[in-house]
Amino acid sequence: MQNDKNKILQVKDLKTYFFTENGIVKAVDGVNFEVYQGETLGLVGESGCGKSITAFSIMRLLDYPGKTVGGQILFKSEDLLVKNEKQMRQIRGKDISMIFQEPMTSLNPVLTIGFQITEALEVHFKMEKTKARKRAIELLERVGIPIPEQRIYEYPHQLSGGMRQRAMIAMALSCDPVLLIADEPTTSLDVTIQAQILELMKLLLEQFSSSMIMITHDLGVIAEIADRIAVMYAGKIVEYADTRSIFYSPLHPYTFGLLTSIPRLDMDIEKLESIPGIVPDPLHFPEGCKFHPRCVFATEKCRKEEPPLAEIKKNHSVRCWHIEKVEQEAKKISFTGRLTTDG
Repeated sequence: MQNDKNKILQVKDLKTYFFTENGIVKAVDGVNFEVYQGETLGLVGESGCGKSITAFSIMRLLDYPGKTVGGQILFKSEDLLVKNEKQMRQIRGKDISMIFQEPMTSLNPVLTIGFQITEALEVHFKMEKTKARKRAIELLERVGIPIPEQRIYEYPHQLSGGMRQRAMIAMALSCDPVLLIADEPTTSLDVTIQAQILELMKLLLEQFSSSMIMITHDLGVIAEIADRIAVMYAGKIVEYADTRSIFYSPLHPYTFGLLTSIPRLDMDIEKLESIPGIVPDPLHFPEGCKFHPRCVFATEKCRKEEPPLAEIKKNHSVRCWHIEKVEQEAKKISFTGRLTTDG
């Protein structure tokens, strides 16, 4: 168990809704988790489950019609939700940084890479331009960009996808943040570049002693980098445990389904496994357990009553009425052949 003194971030009962013409979308609905010093928390789930909205809520980057309507986001024991915009600007980039999903749309196309890195240094540390430029070159070199003294004068479109992502990482780490939020940072990259970026991020997190929230739908990525995992579905966390427990003994039907959907490396495959059904319309979530229309273990109780997120084992919480059934099925399947690591 982690020491509470090392707790960097604590999200308590976070609720972020979107107020649309068609109704209220409960994108994040009562989410709880913690991030400790030097660890990586994986936030996992299908598209639309609320992962990115959780990240944007933490950064306070949501615009209308999105609004955080409840809960607390405690960063170093201070609630970010009560801070004004000026105070948040002092935190963003300096104490909490974010690597966005697509660097081509996140980087400013009309500003050089060097300017976009030095700007944060000048704003947060009042660093003079020559010193900031030297620091930018050092950072680009550190993330593996060749000829950094030339690259700082280039624009995003002049870099490859992998180099743009490296530049984003350099920018995010420029002010030595306490917490780094990475939103699908390898999605648009080919497999070889993905592996390089993940190795780079692991190395840099150790060097900078930073903590990270890694947001992804890719369980292979999570297996490589996360210490603990929160599995999200329909705006809620349905399973929360250390990485080894999630991969070796999943207790929620959704986690079980995600793992069985990963192609096995040690078996011939005639067809890919998949979770039946589709992600529910957020305007019309089903009654009871949100996952029950897609769940092979569902009963009448699941259709009527929503289960709470309860700690079933030490540091392993699950939101399900039929944990024993899932556990029995999980014991029949070896998930290790589906992974590139032992977790």
